[in-house]
Amino acid sequence: MPRYLKKIWAGDVYEAKEYNSPRQKGKGCERAMRENISPEKIAEYNFLETRKKCGRMINANFKAGDIFLTLTYRERVGIEDALRLFRNFIWRLKRLRKRKGMDALKYIYVIETGKKGREHLHMIINDMDVTLKELTELWGLGRVMISRLEPGGDYTGLAFYITKENYKEYGRRWNGSRNLEKPKETVTEVVKSRRLRVPKNYRVVEEINYYSDMTGFTRYMKAIRIGGEDYGEGKPHEQYFDGEG
Repeated sequence: MPRYLKKIWAGDVYEAKEYNSPRQKGKGCERAMRENISPEKIAEYNFLETRKKCGRMINANFKAGDIFLTLTYRERVGIEDALRLFRNFIWRLKRLRKRKGMDALKYIYVIETGKKGREHLHMIINDMDVTLKELTELWGLGRVMISRLEPGGDYTGLAFYITKENYKEYGRRWNGSRNLEKPKETVTEVVKSRRLRVPKNYRVVEEINYYSDMTGFTRYMKAIRIGGEDYGEGKPHEQYFDGEG
C-alpha cells in the first residue's frame, strides 16, 4: 500500500502528515477504500477534515488584530433569509471600507441556528478602522459582538469553535470571500519512513502517532514559525515549499 507525506503551509503554521493510501498519488489520494467503513465513520472524518481546512484558511489569511464578529438576529428568520440579509450586510461593509480608503474585504463566516433555533453568524474579517457603534448600525438586525484576534499565529481553536455545529445546508459548512489565499500543499510518496522534520525557525506544538480507519497508521506534526507575521517578521520563505522542509 503506498505511503505519502503531505506538507501544508498556512500562514505561520506548518503541518506534516504521513499516512497510508490504497490509491496512487493525485486527487483524493488520501481517501481510503471505503467499502468496509461505515457511513457514520466517513461523515465523522469528513466533518473533522472540514473543520481543519477552515482553520488553515483562517491561518493563511488572518492575523493578530483582525476582527472576529458575532452577528445575531432579533428573531428567527430562517436560513435562506438569514443568508440573504447577511449578503446585504457584506455589500454595505464593502462600501464602508471603500469610503474609508481601505483595502478589499476578506472574510470567512459560519451560520448557526443556536439552541433556540434562532440564527446567528460568526465572521472573521481583515482589520479595519471601525467602531462597535458603526458595525451595529451597519448590521441593524440585532446584536453585534466584536473582538480582535490575539497574537500566536494558529487560529485552529477558533475555527473549531465556529464550526462546532455539524450543519450542512445551502452549501458548505463554512464559506469565505473569493479573494482568500489558499494554504500551500505538497504530497510526495514516501520511499523510506523517517521522523517528520521541522522547518528551520519553527517550534513544534503537536506531534502524535495514531491509527485511522481512513488513513491507517498516521504520523502527524504541527509547528509554528517563531517570530512569524503576528510578531512582525513576515511569513516563511519560498524555500520551505521545496524538498523535505
